[in-house]
Amino acid sequence: MVFWFFVITLMASAILAILFPLARSPEAGLESDSAGQQHDREVYLDQLAELQRERDEGRIAGEEAEAARAEIARRLIGTQSDGEKAGQSGNSRLRTRFAALVALAFIPLGTLVIYSQNGSPHLPPQPLAARVTAPAADQDIRLLVARAEKHLADNPNDGNGWEVLGPVYMRMERPGEAARAFGNAIRLLGPTSERQANLGEAILASAGGIVTQEARQAFERASELDARNVKARFYLAIAQEQDGDLAAATDSFRKLLADTPVDAPWRSFVEQALARADGGNAPGPTREQVAAAGDMSDEDRQAMIETMVAGLAEKLEDNPADPQGWVRLVRAYLVLERRDDAIRAAGEALKSLEEPERKDVRMAFETMGITAEETGNQ
Repeated sequence: MVFWFFVITLMASAILAILFPLARSPEAGLESDSAGQQHDREVYLDQLAELQRERDEGRIAGEEAEAARAEIARRLIGTQSDGEKAGQSGNSRLRTRFAALVALAFIPLGTLVIYSQNGSPHLPPQPLAARVTAPAADQDIRLLVARAEKHLADNPNDGNGWEVLGPVYMRMERPGEAARAFGNAIRLLGPTSERQANLGEAILASAGGIVTQEARQAFERASELDARNVKARFYLAIAQEQDGDLAAATDSFRKLLADTPVDAPWRSFVEQALARADGGNAPGPTREQVAAAGDMSDEDRQAMIETMVAGLAEKLEDNPADPQGWVRLVRAYLVLERRDDAIRAAGEALKSLEEPERKDVRMAFETMGITAEETGNQ
């Protein structure tokens, strides 16, 4: 409302500034000119009458009288022409004023109509301090997420909106909300292999890397819909590894590796998982722990995760050449909101590993929001 008041005030000021000089017509001058011309005409008419009397009385010759009459008549006609010109000038002024009024009325009106159709008069203002202090990338993603959340609050049955928001939550390390978004997308749009795999991954991340029964069911459903789904196959093999069934996990990893292109970005992770399972060094919870995690309260599950994370950290101290173990440890720390520990563990991993494993884990850490600069290993 303030914006429109300001715009209208400026327009009114501009219109008045233009109309005021046009409105000031030289009426007094015109009246003065008209009065003078009328006086001249009366004088010339009197002269004609006097000339006629002198001719009748014989005081002036006929030729001289005709010459004088012609000169007086010429001057009288001149006064009539000036009057006509004044009238024409007045008409021209009226046309000019009318054109100015039309332009000044319709140009602002047309501008307002165009702006109302193509502009953004209803966007809320953003505080200057927030625009200056917030990082550009963070500001953009926060703004987009806030708008999406507002939209979904008003339109909770927009399945496409939930599907778009889920991966964003994952990148923002909000797996619990991501799981809810993926679940809503499946409920509204129907299950697909990709949606089920994304749901399982979000549930797994919420549980600190444990393939819980709920996550396993999502991965199994994804595999049923598409047996080639890499994410589902990988995490189902991880579930077998966590259950202690190393033979089955090794077989699953080998089959997945056989179907993985040489240049696939996830190939190194499959190779590392295969080496770990085939070597009998499978970090993670036991079958009983995984089964129990699904029935625990939030506090008990958190305590269990803390214990497993501590155990994984101890194993990595004894055997630091485990890139997948380092990735799981850093992710677990982030889930537990222990970012300082996550950065410290990422730094230890980059110091302990050799290429190409070091490059792979660096990329994994960056996807979690931890840069090499933070760890001191650029």
